[in-house]
Amino acid sequence: NILLAFAKCAGYLFIWLGIQYALVIGFTLLITLQNLGADPIVLKKFITDMILKYSIELTIICNLLALGVYFLIFRLTKKSLLKKIDISLPHKKSYLPTAFLGFSGQFVTLLVLSVLIAIDIFPQSWLDSFTENSDIISNANPVLSFFAVVILAPVFEELLCRGLILKTLKDVMPKWAAIVISAAIFGIVHGNPIQFIYATALGILLGWIYTKFESILVPILCHLVFNLVSQLTGYLDTENIGIATILGLIMYASIPIFVLSILYINLTKFNKKPNTNGTVPFVPYKPVMQDNSSFVGGSVYNEYREDAIKKIEQDIENFNKNNEE
Repeated sequence: NILLAFAKCAGYLFIWLGIQYALVIGFTLLITLQNLGADPIVLKKFITDMILKYSIELTIICNLLALGVYFLIFRLTKKSLLKKIDISLPHKKSYLPTAFLGFSGQFVTLLVLSVLIAIDIFPQSWLDSFTENSDIISNANPVLSFFAVVILAPVFEELLCRGLILKTLKDVMPKWAAIVISAAIFGIVHGNPIQFIYATALGILLGWIYTKFESILVPILCHLVFNLVSQLTGYLDTENIGIATILGLIMYASIPIFVLSILYINLTKFNKKPNTNGTVPFVPYKPVMQDNSSFVGGSVYNEYREDAIKKIEQDIENFNKNNEE
C-alpha cells in the first residue's frame, strides 16, 4: 500500500513536470525555427534568456494545463477530485487566524532569512540562484506576476502537495510522516536551495492546518496571504531607511502574532466540517417510550420496531440514491 501510494504521488508529479518539460521543448523549438542559421552559442544564450523572460507565462500555462489533466483523470476514473482534496468549507473561526498565520509567517521568514544572510551562512551560488528567481518575478508583467504568484500558485501547489500527495500518503502512514514528506516535495519543486529550506518549513505548517481543518481551502488561504505579503514587499524600496525600519518593526512584531496564531489553532476545538456531499448521515435507532424510558418486548415494541425498520430502509435508499447522483 505504501509503494502504491508513492507511485500515485510520483504520477501526480510527473504529470506536472512532463507538461513543464513539453512546454520548454516546444518553446525552444519555436525560437530555434525563428532563428535558423544563427550561431549555436549565441542561439543557446538567447533561448535561455527568452525562457527566463517568459517563465511566468510558461508557469501559468503549465499549472493550468496540469489542473485540467488532474480533473480529466479523475473524471475518466469516475472519481471526484474535489472530494479527494477536501473542498468543503471550514469552520468560520478558521479564516482570521489562518490569515494572521500567513501574514506573520512571511515576515518571520524574511527575518530569519535576513539573519542567515547577514551571518553569511549560505554559499554564493545559493544566493545567486535565489536572487535570480526573485528577479524573474519582480521583472515580469505585474498583472501576470500577481496572478501566477498570489492566485494560481497557492491553488495549484496546495491541490498538488496537500490535496493529492499529502492526502494519498496520509492513508497509508502516520500523519506526521505524510506531512513531512509532502512538505519536502513542496520544497524541492521550488527549485533552489534557499527556497527549499523555508518552503519545506512552510509546507509542514500548511500540512498541519490541512489535517487540522480537513479542508484544502485553509492552506490555500494561508499560502495566498503568505505570497501576497511577499509580492507586495518585493515592490518596496528597502534601501529607504524609513521603509526598512518599518519592515524591521513588523518582522519582530510578527513573531508573537505567529506563535499566538499557532497556539489558537492548536488549542481551539473547531466543529467538524459539515456534510457537503449530499449523503445522509447514519443515525442509530433506539426504542424508547414516550417518557424517554427504554422498553423491550410486547406489541408496542413490535410496532415501534417495524416503524424503525421502515425508517432505516428509507434512509439507506436515500443514501444510495444520493451517492449515485
